[in-house]
Amino acid sequence: MKELTQRQRQIAGIIRDFTEENGYAPSVREIAAVAGITPKAAFDHLQALQNKGIIRIDSKRSRAIEIISPEFRAQPKELREVPILGRVAAGLPIMSSENIDYFISVPTSALPGAEAEYFALKVSGESMIEAGINDGDLAIIKHCGTADNGDIVVAGVGDDRPITLKRFYRREGRIELRPENSSMEPIYTANCEIYGKLAMIIRKYR
Repeated sequence: MKELTQRQRQIAGIIRDFTEENGYAPSVREIAAVAGITPKAAFDHLQALQNKGIIRIDSKRSRAIEIISPEFRAQPKELREVPILGRVAAGLPIMSSENIDYFISVPTSALPGAEAEYFALKVSGESMIEAGINDGDLAIIKHCGTADNGDIVVAGVGDDRPITLKRFYRREGRIELRPENSSMEPIYTANCEIYGKLAMIIRKYR
C-alpha cells in the first residue's frame, strides 16, 4: 500500500468515525466541512484513497464510501446482553429467569459500572412523556435498591408490587412516585420497593 499523506489519514478517519456514529457514510460535502477543505479537494483525496486501496467508492449510489483497509476499519463495539423482562411474576426476584422474555445487546460503553446488573422493560402508557419517554420505548434499568430524589426509577408499589416507571421523591413518612405528565396525579405510598434506576432509553422509529 502506498504511503498516505497526513490529510488522507485525516479523511479516512473522518469516514470511519462518521460511519460508526451514524450507520452510513458521509457525503463529500460533509467530509469537506469536517476537514476544513473545499468539496473539490475532498473529492480528490477520496480518489487518492481509493487508488491506494483504503476505500471503495460506488459512483452509482450516494454515500457509497466503504472502508476496506483493516487499518481504518472501526473496531467492533463490545456488547452486553441485557435481559428484557416480560410480565414480572409476583413473589419472584426481579432478575429471576422466570421473568425474562428475551435479551437485547447493548454497547458496554453505554452502561456505566462494569459490575452493575441491568434489565430492560418495555414502556407502556404515557405517564412519562414530558421526560421524553414514550409508549413502546425500551427502558434500560440499572438494578439497585435505593434512589435519590429526582431519579427515574422502576418501583413496585403496594402489597402485590405492580411495576411502575416514575420519578422518585422521598417525603416525610411516605414516597412520592411522580409521573412526567401534567395531566396525571402522583402516586403516594409508604409501601414501595425500588428495583432500579433508568440508565437509557432505546426507541425504534417506524
